[in-house]
Amino acid sequence: MVASSSSSSSSSSSRCALPPTVQYRPNAWEHEWRSTIAYMVQYDDPRNWTQGCEFMAQESASIKAWLEFARQRRPAYRWANKPPNPSEEAKEALSFYATLDACTKRVLSLEPIEPLVGFLRHPEAHCPQFPSSRPWVRNVQSKDYLIPAWHSEAWPHGRTKAFFFDLGASLYHSGNGGASMSWFVYQYRLRGIHFDRIFAWEAKFHTDAAIYETMPAPIVDRIAYFNLPVNATPGAKHNPWRTLHAMTQQADFVVVKIDIDNPPIEEALIEQLLSDRSLSVLVDELYWEHHVLNTPMWHYGWKGGTVTNHTLVHSYELFGDLRSLGIRAHSWV
Repeated sequence: MVASSSSSSSSSSSRCALPPTVQYRPNAWEHEWRSTIAYMVQYDDPRNWTQGCEFMAQESASIKAWLEFARQRRPAYRWANKPPNPSEEAKEALSFYATLDACTKRVLSLEPIEPLVGFLRHPEAHCPQFPSSRPWVRNVQSKDYLIPAWHSEAWPHGRTKAFFFDLGASLYHSGNGGASMSWFVYQYRLRGIHFDRIFAWEAKFHTDAAIYETMPAPIVDRIAYFNLPVNATPGAKHNPWRTLHAMTQQADFVVVKIDIDNPPIEEALIEQLLSDRSLSVLVDELYWEHHVLNTPMWHYGWKGGTVTNHTLVHSYELFGDLRSLGIRAHSWV
């Protein structure tokens, strides 16, 4: 797991009998959104989101540095074996995970991640101050702001197994928000991570032919696809945490995506993850589309069928708590 092994070798760390520790370091921009701005905009009119957009427009230089670094992190060549280092501008725009020697507290490595700001989508989404926001829906569905881990960050001291748990899998090359499973397989493969096993849940009925006809044969060989709803009851047969607990160990690299468009079940699963340390230590990266009240996403489909009392403030609390546990938690689309 990244949170327990993401360090570079050194003589001082080799002498320490304790495993390295991980400390999440949000940047000042993220801290301001979590502590202050989210409270100011949580009841802003979702159609215009005037205050929120004004705050985002003030950080156009940071957004430019962030998106440029995210672009550079996307492997341009299949033989790229390590991610680039961030520029000085990107260092200010991004948040980081610091891996520390448990004995000396010396920083062994810093791993970048996109900051938690705005309404937790692409930073140029929706707001008219950004020319790229038109047509509005384009950046709302864009994944170009995300900063996934690379192989060198996931396995600095060798390789164990890699797992992907897809909650709300749709079909391999299609889904309500666009391709999901194929995106994860492709993006992680480019970064040197090949999933050994995939566990997928999808509530909408599909025939076996529809499920497997566009799925590559190597994925068919390693997937368990449950065409059934996720069950959030602790210990239930189709509670994905039960399966994850049974199939993975802390040394594995585990990616989870939660997007089943059912806020009560999703929120229950997140609370279970946060409250069970024996579970959370198994998860390296988490992607979650958290449906909340009064963000611009109500203008893009969330208004119908969203049953929750959560606001943007809850999103910042939950994602912040997940990251504090060492999980690379990303706000999904």
